[in-house]
Amino acid sequence: MWLTVSLLAITAGLLYWQYWKWTHKRLLELAALVPGPPALPILGNALIFMVNPGEMLEKISGLHDTYGQYFRFWLGPDLNISIKNPKDIRALLTSNKVNQKGPVYNFLIPFLGAGILSGGPTWRPHRKIATQSYNKKSVSHFTPIFNREAEQIARVISNRDPNVKFDIYKDVVACTTQCVNQTLMGLSKEDSQDLSRMEEMVSRTREMYALIFKAMTKWWLQIPLIYWMLGYGKKQNYFRKLVDDFTSDIVKRRQKALAEATPNEDCMGIVDRFILSGDLTEEEIKLETLTLFTTSQEAAAKIASGVLMFLAHLPDWQNKVYHEILDLVGPSGPVTSEQLKQLQYLDMVFKETLRYFSIAALIQRTVEEEITIDEGRITLPVGTSLVIPIHQLHRDPRYWEDPLKVMPERFLPENVKKRDPNAFVPFSLGPMDCLGRVYATALIKTIVVWVLRYTRLEPAGSLDNIKLQVAISVACAGGYNVRVRPRNGRINGYA
Repeated sequence: MWLTVSLLAITAGLLYWQYWKWTHKRLLELAALVPGPPALPILGNALIFMVNPGEMLEKISGLHDTYGQYFRFWLGPDLNISIKNPKDIRALLTSNKVNQKGPVYNFLIPFLGAGILSGGPTWRPHRKIATQSYNKKSVSHFTPIFNREAEQIARVISNRDPNVKFDIYKDVVACTTQCVNQTLMGLSKEDSQDLSRMEEMVSRTREMYALIFKAMTKWWLQIPLIYWMLGYGKKQNYFRKLVDDFTSDIVKRRQKALAEATPNEDCMGIVDRFILSGDLTEEEIKLETLTLFTTSQEAAAKIASGVLMFLAHLPDWQNKVYHEILDLVGPSGPVTSEQLKQLQYLDMVFKETLRYFSIAALIQRTVEEEITIDEGRITLPVGTSLVIPIHQLHRDPRYWEDPLKVMPERFLPENVKKRDPNAFVPFSLGPMDCLGRVYATALIKTIVVWVLRYTRLEPAGSLDNIKLQVAISVACAGGYNVRVRPRNGRINGYA
């Protein structure tokens, strides 16, 4: 009996496979024109990607080395085409024919719902509401909070034992969390300090995204039975409860506050905007709140920590940035948005950090109408999942000399002119680019200014062969370790 059932199942599978090939003839014909590894029936190339998340980037790099700037691979019946040509990347990300997230973003939905980060029918109207809290006008209103919290954390860091290395991320993420709470979340200082399960949410966010990335990249975890048998379903339920408890507290506090008064439009937080719009259900508000909370405070903390770690290892650049701060901003007092724009040396270190630690290692989009690339030589069929390997693009030796080295001088004006401008896309491009680029840039640079005013950063470890952790974004797997010494008189430069 079992043999008969097995034979019937195999036969049904093969018949379906033949039917699928017949109904996707155009897709298969166009896919055959793109180089790529041989694919197995049903599984496609899924076995190639049976690697640890940290090895995923190396696997993509190796395939590009083998097949060039374009290669195709199959994940089951899903055609994926990875594209590393800067000109085509810009054209695709800004095209109205490629205006939806790819299928891997569906793995975000159980945790974050369908919306701004995961895509779906609501991403555009939700993003339109949230954008107003991320624009330059709003950010300029947020700078007093950035300054206050950045100075506070700089004082904490300056009191560290100079002989003991530590992961500066843990201090920085405390600062970015408070800044996000008091700006985008719309909370008071007092409310932002006693939110339900906040410390747990902050400390385990990276673990949550690592779980999502694991489900995205390990095909066997996409089988529900296996996912639950291995205990990932239990973890998912834990994170869903954590998310609900944390965001429910934020939303309830803002609903209560809005019943008493409406904040200034110019500096209104995203939670207030979602509530007042009347366009989102309470569940949607909570999930979008979590999305924008984590993508704002955690991403900003990673990049700020990377900048500080690199400055610790590059004393000449630290000296340049520090004295630029003294000359253009001063040894004390708040730093303004206009002053931040003048800090060119800081901007170069900031950009090199964005190059090295990509906010998004890989992004995926779905082709909704046929579109050509490679100067017309390749036609992408409808339904193709585009893979844009930003991490690999930012380390392509055709555009970046010694790409594994940390070299802020890459962004000197004379060096920028020599490089294809599309080879550096840290915030992505087009209508689905990074929503918080203005906000994050101002927050990160403000933190660096205050930390350098109070401390001299010193290295702890080496920049050679930094191990990366990939969990949607790229982070330093071993932590952002430094040592610090308080500055003599705090404003006198190096001792």
